[in-house]
Amino acid sequence: PSPSSSTSEPHIYVPPELEDVVDQLLTGLRDRDTVVRWSAAKGLGRITERLPRECADDVVGGILELFSEEETDSAWHGANLALAELARRGLLLPFRLPKIVPIIVKAIHYDVRRGQNSVGAHVRDAACYVCWAFARAYSPEVMKPFVADLAEGMLLAALFDREINCRRAASAAFQENVGRQGNENFSHGIEILTAADYFTLGNRVKAFTEISCFVAGFEKYRKGIIGHLTQVKLFHWDVEIRLLASKGLGNLVELDRDYMADVVLKELIGKVCDPDLLVRHGAVLGIAEIVKVQGSNVSAQHAAITNVVVEVEKARLYRGKGGEIMRSAICRLIECVSLAQLPLPVKTQVRLLDSVDDCIKHPLEEISVSAVAGLRALLKQYFPVASTGPSSRLHSRVFEKYAKVVEEEDNAAATRGFALALGCLPAKLIAFNPEALETAVNLLCKCADINFKVGEEPDAETRRNCVKALTEIV
Repeated sequence: PSPSSSTSEPHIYVPPELEDVVDQLLTGLRDRDTVVRWSAAKGLGRITERLPRECADDVVGGILELFSEEETDSAWHGANLALAELARRGLLLPFRLPKIVPIIVKAIHYDVRRGQNSVGAHVRDAACYVCWAFARAYSPEVMKPFVADLAEGMLLAALFDREINCRRAASAAFQENVGRQGNENFSHGIEILTAADYFTLGNRVKAFTEISCFVAGFEKYRKGIIGHLTQVKLFHWDVEIRLLASKGLGNLVELDRDYMADVVLKELIGKVCDPDLLVRHGAVLGIAEIVKVQGSNVSAQHAAITNVVVEVEKARLYRGKGGEIMRSAICRLIECVSLAQLPLPVKTQVRLLDSVDDCIKHPLEEISVSAVAGLRALLKQYFPVASTGPSSRLHSRVFEKYAKVVEEEDNAAATRGFALALGCLPAKLIAFNPEALETAVNLLCKCADINFKVGEEPDAETRRNCVKALTEIV
């Protein structure tokens, strides 16, 4: 470029070669190696602070072009580092903030699927660095219009990010903002930092299930937290995050029961048969945990909730890829419906019992254990019996069926599952008189013997589960 024509900075000459240097540094922000991106960001910061205003603004524009959906995660990471360097040096002028802040909020939650995993942790970490730099670069008056979006973005990352370094980076950025921008701008900042500090956020389970509830206690952040769990974390690629998100969502029910029942629950019910496995699995888990806490206060959605199991089985979602985790989720839903004591017609009770029985004999132990937990809650809450004991039909359907499978079945997966099932039967079905209890104990002792065989082969897991069942009964 020719010598600057800016009226505010006359006679500042910019060498033509500098354009090529800046272009090389902007290209370096896309490099695959982190050290190259970091060095390019540092270099851009040093050069930009020596440029006239118009040229420096062109550099900022070039960096912002890297925040594109077509760009790679490396470009997003490098661009974040560059913005942070410019902000630290006071080179990002306030008129740019309305465009930059939404981009940074988006970068805080950057997560792109790549096969069975995702990339983006380094981008989120760098975005937190930008937020930290903003706190040091601008006065509270300049930052005030953008505080709400930044505070929510940093808090959601601090509470719910999958990676521990990102949660801690977001917490550090939030702490810097509260300290420098003032507790007036960042509402309840001191109280939140007391609970969500560097060490407590290191425990992911605690962050999802406990600290999030404390932060959601402040109405300003409540809807954002519920929305993030419902629309993002419940459908995360990592199954552990989906499980934690559902538990966290259940813990938030007490804070706003009406919103959970009328808005969140209705939205999740509509996704139980979604073509995307992650969506339908997360939706079923979310429904289960909300229903468990809501109890019978879901009258508007009662029919839809009890029909979820039927819809999933009708769509044959137990088959194919992801069928196993859908079975576990349905078993958890049955367990939570039972714990919530939702009124169910007898036909529905039997249908749920059939679904649980089908999952108990699954070869995967995780599914079998989930099914047994569902069976325990289902039989305890439903299927009433007379003072003289269960009807012959119910006794035959439950105890005699399970006992026959454990004693005679050749399928080891079935004997393992139904051995555990015998141990979880409530007293009304297994100990309604001394003879019935003795029969159950004798059967389990027999099948726990070292000489007991399933088919023609000994099976240690069946014997182990028989011992577990005996301890539960006793």
